[in-house]
Amino acid sequence: MLGADGVAAGWPGTEPDAAQWRTWLDRTLLMLGAALLCAGVIVFFAFNWQDLHKFAKFGLLAGALTLLAGFAWLRPPADMAGLAALCGAQVVAGVLLAVIGQVYQTGADAWQLFALWALLAIPWALAARAAPHWWVVIVLANVALLRYLSVRLGVGGMFDLLFGAAGERATTLSLLVATLVQLMLWFALRAVAPVDGFRGLAGARILATLACAYAGWLGLASILHNRFDPAMFGVAMLALGGLLAWFRLRAFDVVALSLASFSVIVLLVTGVARLLLEGRRDAFGAFLILGLLTIGLSAAAAAWLLRAYRHHGQAQSGAPNGEPA
Repeated sequence: MLGADGVAAGWPGTEPDAAQWRTWLDRTLLMLGAALLCAGVIVFFAFNWQDLHKFAKFGLLAGALTLLAGFAWLRPPADMAGLAALCGAQVVAGVLLAVIGQVYQTGADAWQLFALWALLAIPWALAARAAPHWWVVIVLANVALLRYLSVRLGVGGMFDLLFGAAGERATTLSLLVATLVQLMLWFALRAVAPVDGFRGLAGARILATLACAYAGWLGLASILHNRFDPAMFGVAMLALGGLLAWFRLRAFDVVALSLASFSVIVLLVTGVARLLLEGRRDAFGAFLILGLLTIGLSAAAAAWLLRAYRHHGQAQSGAPNGEPA
């Protein structure tokens, strides 16, 4: 029997020590405080909207933006408080755009707000030279893309776009391609401009999560449709296979590998479920097979991930290849 010590030995260096916990707690509380301050600004304007003159709204937001930028400018480089202030400036810039749109009704759609917000967030990210500020840009850009496609297809919202719109598979394919392009751009920038904040794992993980979600939904839509679409299913599996190969061989990340493996398991089990359950009345045996298949695929994926993690750790430490004793 493999005891707890044996299990822990398979994941060396993954348990944080006391100093790492303190660092994580300091950064988490700082980010939480910045997020609460930004939320307070938004709630203040929402609650007092009718009582504030338009120039008062603009002046308060411009003053907050100036104070945040000035505070960050006075702090030393790479200071966490200064970086949090720049992140707050990114958010307040978007609030200012929203207020301008509410005061001067131009008929512009929400996707334009998020697109301009993403563009305005880029200079703050360049000033901060920290990865979290680029995460904000990534999220805003992808929200703008989702909203733009929902408007182009004439559906009510972004969830309708993925779960009920006509042409949902073509739309999901477009989103998948766009996310893969962003992922390639992120790694290219990480190679040539790490000093500007293109570093770390979280940015790639955000984009990998989106890519796995879009590939998974594309594959599910092709399976669950009235007529099975082998082309779209093949594209989804090809995208997931590419992600598995990239994050295993070129930019190892066990989290991204886990997400892609989970998506592959979901698609395979769903495909087998359609084959077994379509046109059958007695489904007990089919569900038993599906349960065993899910357990088997999950165990195989876990074993593969563990071997990949050990091999990567040995390669990083310079140890010879092969399984540890």
